[in-house]
Amino acid sequence: MNKTANFLFILAFAACGEATAPDMEAKTDVTRTVNEVAITAGTPMTMADLSIDGMTCAMGCGNTIKNTLVKLPGVSGAEVDFTEAGKTNHVVVTYDPAQVSDADMVKAIQGLHNGDYKVVAVGITKQVLKTGASEAAPAESPAEAKVNAAIENVALPSLVALLQRLVRI
Repeated sequence: MNKTANFLFILAFAACGEATAPDMEAKTDVTRTVNEVAITAGTPMTMADLSIDGMTCAMGCGNTIKNTLVKLPGVSGAEVDFTEAGKTNHVVVTYDPAQVSDADMVKAIQGLHNGDYKVVAVGITKQVLKTGASEAAPAESPAEAKVNAAIENVALPSLVALLQRLVRI
């Protein structure tokens, strides 16, 4: 039984490395969208939805990316949304933009496993605390920009911490 468990662990670990070799000439520009959302109570949070190509499994690849992001300063949580290998998957990160930028997160992800993972888009949602009933909520017009992401090692935030913060609000 122990040999079988060891074999399955090695097989699952090796499956994460079976992604095609990264194209060294691939673009590092990432489409970036920013939305502001008005809230009337609670602590404003900033969240980034990172669209990632190259994840082949949720347990190995997804956890590697999540753990890398959670280790970044200012990241309070991360949640991996894995559908299937070969498709663009997502990681939703809650973070403090004063301590870490979305470009830092992109660099961290793209620096993993010799560049096997590519961030193709970043959707930022910033919560803004609005007081008073007479103030109108700002129009949610996304601003598009490009992020230049050089490869560098970075850590991922914890999804459990993110969920705990959301429940306290």
